[in-house]
Amino acid sequence: MRETTGRRRLRLAISILASTALAAGAVVPTPAAAAGRPTPAPGATVKADRTSPTGYTVTFVYRNPHATQVRLAGDLTLLDVNTGTTRYQPEEWQPGRYHSGGTEFLRDMTRDPKGNWSVSVPLHAGGLSYWYRVWDPTQGWENKRIWDPASTNPRPPGESSFRVRNNDVLDAVSVPYAAKQNDPVLKERAAYELPVADRAKRGTVTYIPYTTILGDSGHYLGVYLPAGYDANRAQPYKVAYLAHGIFGDETDFMVPANVPNILDNMIARGEIEPTVVVTMGNHFTGTSLGFASYNQTNAANNLVQTILPLIEGSYNVSTERSGRAYAGFSYGGMTGGVVIRNYPTTFAFYGHFSGNPSLTTGDYDTIANAVGDDDLSVFLGNGVFEGNLNAQNAIADNFRARGYAAATAQVPGAHDGMTAGQLFTIFARDHLWSGVDSVSVTPASVNLTTGWNWARQFRARVTTNEGVSPAVTWSVQGATSPDTTISAAGLLSVAAGETASSLTVVATSVVDQTKSASAQVTVVPPGTARVVVKAKAAPASVVSGGIFTVKVDVRAQPPHPKAPTVTGEVAVTVGGATRVVALRDGAAVVELPTDGLSAGVYPVHVAYSGDPVHAPTAAVHQRLRVR
Repeated sequence: MRETTGRRRLRLAISILASTALAAGAVVPTPAAAAGRPTPAPGATVKADRTSPTGYTVTFVYRNPHATQVRLAGDLTLLDVNTGTTRYQPEEWQPGRYHSGGTEFLRDMTRDPKGNWSVSVPLHAGGLSYWYRVWDPTQGWENKRIWDPASTNPRPPGESSFRVRNNDVLDAVSVPYAAKQNDPVLKERAAYELPVADRAKRGTVTYIPYTTILGDSGHYLGVYLPAGYDANRAQPYKVAYLAHGIFGDETDFMVPANVPNILDNMIARGEIEPTVVVTMGNHFTGTSLGFASYNQTNAANNLVQTILPLIEGSYNVSTERSGRAYAGFSYGGMTGGVVIRNYPTTFAFYGHFSGNPSLTTGDYDTIANAVGDDDLSVFLGNGVFEGNLNAQNAIADNFRARGYAAATAQVPGAHDGMTAGQLFTIFARDHLWSGVDSVSVTPASVNLTTGWNWARQFRARVTTNEGVSPAVTWSVQGATSPDTTISAAGLLSVAAGETASSLTVVATSVVDQTKSASAQVTVVPPGTARVVVKAKAAPASVVSGGIFTVKVDVRAQPPHPKAPTVTGEVAVTVGGATRVVALRDGAAVVELPTDGLSAGVYPVHVAYSGDPVHAPTAAVHQRLRVR
């Protein structure tokens, strides 16, 4: 019987269903900058701004003295999750409204005497898509769509990429999160989509030329290598192959979807092992710019027969299905259906973002027969402004019915690269390889008695791949007392009033919640046999701040050659400070400081408990003088 393996659950679920009807955005001119004010640097400059509804204002500056008109454009109008239909301008931002594609935002930019075109707008947190529209008679441009010349995002060389030829280029600006936004979705987006603060932890993006399966040259693959990539590492890197939507190209996941930043942040936090990403352009059927230039069968064959051998021969990446993932947005997500149907044993992980695979009942059965008992994980999702998840849930159910892991999710967004980025975050963090092999807990078992405030330290060992966090969360199960707890460091506190006979201490991997281990704690009533407790403090008089030592001896009463050695622990209390020490062969040495104790005489209180044979006892044994 095949066993379904669950992946980590979503940290944030959004269940709002929204219509996809879109309203046109208005064009709002911006007044010229004040005379004499210094011009900001070219590109997008993000500044904290108390007067901004989001807490930040972004100033866009494009230098072109020959242009006669320039507009800032992008996926920057807002949709409200409560309506999903009305388009709002950036100045109208309020909680529940998100920058979304589908209607192009347009805002006239103002020219200064030096030919610098600028405009400022408030924007919420995340990696947000924008571009310019330029009228420049010296270059023959009329409403020409260009990316920001000041952008630092790597791109393929030349003007041959599909997006450039199709006048459909995109860029991205990174906006931090401000507390006044008061939105956990935006807070999380900023945590993943902004560049990681430590530059040494940023990966690299390059574009390498290659020839497609059809013999077309002049095409490029985008390759993201994680920080510290080692071509000679003993363990090959896991690799995700990402496919764009219709009219996109190999830059889509690298720029508007923010995948390099997302992985940089995940890897830096140990949430995923260092991973390689490969993006490809799927418009290589002739020179057409039309819909048919993206052929799904050609794309699937090109990926498996041409791209995989090229990448696996050029980089230190996995050649096993368990180390390969495929994901696509829109038409790329639909192409994933062709890939899994025609090459069911090539990838172990599939992500379908705003584009569903078209599979028949026979297809599902054929895939299951090919994959067999191996793992297969399928993730599907869309934006709330694209409609409900009924179709995605039905597809997931088909995979689950055959014993495979499948999940769905929805994020606040429309049909654009920003939605693709949010879905990739969930896919990579919660459903891809975790890099966690095993978890163990020590000690594996502990025996305690009731009527004593016990404290026991547990430790977890997590075996992970390189770069993956070994952190765990601790929990205790079966307790009846609210005072029986376990700390974040694994220190178990069992209340004196605890009545449960058994407790379970569980350590769960933070990165992969399917990996955990436990220890058993048995709690039994103490015995009834009497003991004699002897304690002696040395010295009996100390200067304040000094250390005094109490030697404790616990013996069975009455003594007998065959009487068992008393086990358990003793607690010594002086001046309000208590030190607990386990007995070893019926004896213990306890050291206590006297810091903070004023001169005087203090009782030395010794308590014993913890043996299922002998009864607990407590008494004041002598007095300590502090000078």
